[in-house]
Amino acid sequence: MTSSPPLPTRFPDAPPPGSRRAEIALAAAEEFTRRGYHATRVEHIADRLAVTPGALYRYVPGKYAMFRDAVATLVGELDAATSGSDDLDHLVDSVTRATLTHRSRAALYRWQIRYLTPEDRAAVVAADIRIRQRFSDAIRGHGGVARTGTRGAAGAILACIASLGHHRIEVTEAGAVALMQSIAADLAGSTPGVRSTTPRAEHPPAPGPTAPGRLRGGAATREGAITAAIARFHSSGYDEVTMEAIGADVGVAASALYRHFPGKSALLTAAVDRTATLVSDLLDRHAALHGSGDDPARALVDLLDQYVSISFSHGPELMLYHSELGILDPDDRRRIRRSQLRQLERWAGLVREAAPAGSAVDDATARIRVHAALAVVLDGGQGSGFHPSATARLGELARLTLLSR
Repeated sequence: MTSSPPLPTRFPDAPPPGSRRAEIALAAAEEFTRRGYHATRVEHIADRLAVTPGALYRYVPGKYAMFRDAVATLVGELDAATSGSDDLDHLVDSVTRATLTHRSRAALYRWQIRYLTPEDRAAVVAADIRIRQRFSDAIRGHGGVARTGTRGAAGAILACIASLGHHRIEVTEAGAVALMQSIAADLAGSTPGVRSTTPRAEHPPAPGPTAPGRLRGGAATREGAITAAIARFHSSGYDEVTMEAIGADVGVAASALYRHFPGKSALLTAAVDRTATLVSDLLDRHAALHGSGDDPARALVDLLDQYVSISFSHGPELMLYHSELGILDPDDRRRIRRSQLRQLERWAGLVREAAPAGSAVDDATARIRVHAALAVVLDGGQGSGFHPSATARLGELARLTLLSR
């Protein structure tokens, strides 16, 4: 049996700090984060730097190389920020400040690395392993969970910090560091397999999304195409997917799909809309079930339990919902963003109401905690392949993120 090749110890051929290539990489990271990999053109990056595309090609041969340099630069800074320390507070401080420095770029590392070649992706995985191991070691030194629980806690802490790059909620650097250190302390003290002491709702949880009746003909083709598109967009990336491939998955010719969707972008919009409806329906059912007289902490934990459930049954859809909005038409993108904002307001309201007496939570802090908790679920689910065995642990880590000890 041959052993696997060792993981690379650094990102090969990363742009030297302070070089023109590194400057291009940072500009490219902003464009790739804002638009998504496939919607970004070299012209967009050149415009940001106020040069011609030809001027960029003197340093970087093409779009993929610019993308690769962008990821390498961000990953390298995170790797450097966590080296040489075994103190949890120091690690959280360093990574939080590095994330805020690259706040308009940080989501690139979180959502877009699947577009890297296998070799380049291996370098990202290697850095991620090193960073998580440093956090795991620091958690043990912090007097935290047993060895079996440190990796989950480390991943959750990193997901919370990374979520700062997914929103623009106003927060000072010192405030962000203090909040992330507080969350990290709670997560480091968590114990695998021990459920929350927060009481559950006495009535049964709201039912999951109602399954549609048996579809036939064109309706079945349309829904089947959306489902197939979600799977392919998630696994291969938007640009690599063809209408012919989706048609083959559904068992029809591509021409049959064009009766329902004018093109691939319309399929993506339909997929994102379906996921937005899924999440909105969850919140609407929860609001109807939990009236103003219910205990806010119970209601919040109940909502979180249901969110974990749909995350693991609809993981690729939710990943797509968050990672590919840059490809949508601007009007559709604004519409989805408004929907996401309404969803955030419902979550944040419950976090504020559930705060223990004498420890009021302001709106910005509540919203940041919500983004962090949902990142714990979604990033952790992605890391586990959305395996059902991970739901209890991730649910507990997300609860600790929403509700401080």
